[in-house]
Amino acid sequence: MNKETQLWYLKANGRVKGPFATGLISKNILLGRIHPNDLLSQDKELWRKASSIPEIMPDVIKQRHEANYKERLRAARRWADERSEVREVDASGKEKIYTPRKKITHLKIKTTGVLGILSLILVFSGLIIAIFMFTPENPLAQIDCAAKGRDGIIFDGCHLQRKDFSNLSLKGSSFKNTLLQNSRFNKAHLQASQLDYANLSHADLTGANLTGASLRAADLRGAVLRGTIFTKADLSYVDLTGAKASKIKLTGTILANTIWFDGSVCNKKSVGRCLSR
Repeated sequence: MNKETQLWYLKANGRVKGPFATGLISKNILLGRIHPNDLLSQDKELWRKASSIPEIMPDVIKQRHEANYKERLRAARRWADERSEVREVDASGKEKIYTPRKKITHLKIKTTGVLGILSLILVFSGLIIAIFMFTPENPLAQIDCAAKGRDGIIFDGCHLQRKDFSNLSLKGSSFKNTLLQNSRFNKAHLQASQLDYANLSHADLTGANLTGASLRAADLRGAVLRGTIFTKADLSYVDLTGAKASKIKLTGTILANTIWFDGSVCNKKSVGRCLSR
């Protein structure tokens, strides 16, 4: 099984939950919802600490000894997409990491007469609809990491290092929390795409069009950015340290707290150019 399609069971507080996709586990470690010492298993027999599984640990946490670590960690956590995940807290105080169902704590129905029967029918009809609406989705159901690149493709959490996306149309695609080190996006069309907290270190984006794209807290260290178009893109908290840039377009680009090419940090009000703090 490929790393990006692996499923893991989580053991915490004496309970076993899952399975969950690698990307989902990594994101919750980043957000502090899963502790590096929590146990993970693929078969419920062999259990290992999360910290001992390299493909599980987020890259930003692995880089804890590097410069700007704390700032990059805060940025990655701040921009992590939490909307699709769990905010429910169980009795032990630990957050669950799956999508919660709606809970009904009190249900009092008066069934006397025709109105009572109609009320009962309406309530149970609502329950059936709620079950369909709030049943957790399989985290892999909409993500095929082996799929060919195209407009609107979802590669969230995939491991796509050294992948060649050159000359492809990837408009409106999603690469959130994706590993893309040394990948190639030469002249790729990435307008309005989502690349928040993606690892694009040493990637080649020569001539790529990222107009209106979101790259919040992405890692672009050492990336090749020759003629890259970032017009009206969001590069907040992006790390550009050591990137090779020339003739890039930054018109209307958000550069709030961006780590600039020389390692300095842009003012949070920076748009179009990096203002000193």
